[in-house]
Amino acid sequence: MRTDSSSIAYTPAPLNYEPAAIGEEYAVYGKTATPLFEIIGLDPKEWLTEANTGSTTTVFYGSGITLPTLRELDPDELYVCINGAITYAQSTVRDKAAIDAMIDLFETGEQVDWPLTDSVRIYELKFHSTKGWPCIYYNLTFGEFPEGKFLYDRQTKRCVEIGDLLDNAVIG
Repeated sequence: MRTDSSSIAYTPAPLNYEPAAIGEEYAVYGKTATPLFEIIGLDPKEWLTEANTGSTTTVFYGSGITLPTLRELDPDELYVCINGAITYAQSTVRDKAAIDAMIDLFETGEQVDWPLTDSVRIYELKFHSTKGWPCIYYNLTFGEFPEGKFLYDRQTKRCVEIGDLLDNAVIG
């Protein structure tokens, strides 16, 4: 996507990436007249986003940017969020060891199928780095089902069972 004839090009980030805070309108995507907004704290010539639609908000980044993986993001906070008309954090995990354990298990755990029915609870987990990448979140979905408790990546479709790891960190 280009914002205008000045040839600033952007690529849509995978669904896992979400802006932490949205600023002023910066550009309009020509084909659909979709307004694009600044991500507060980032250079709009390198980063833009759609209007906030929760965990489906598209982030656009410039050609000189390499997106961090979840591990490279090095998150030190995790927001446990409920999605609805408004997304809000039900709780926050600041235990770096617990966050790292979730990432380790997600990256190395056995791939399983995401259950499709009978969810007990579903949360969006927003991994956040207060130092390295404070302006974006990396999202995974947590689901509790009769079959167990899982982390799921909507982009790659990777799913792993995590047992009580999140409960022990936050959800008493």
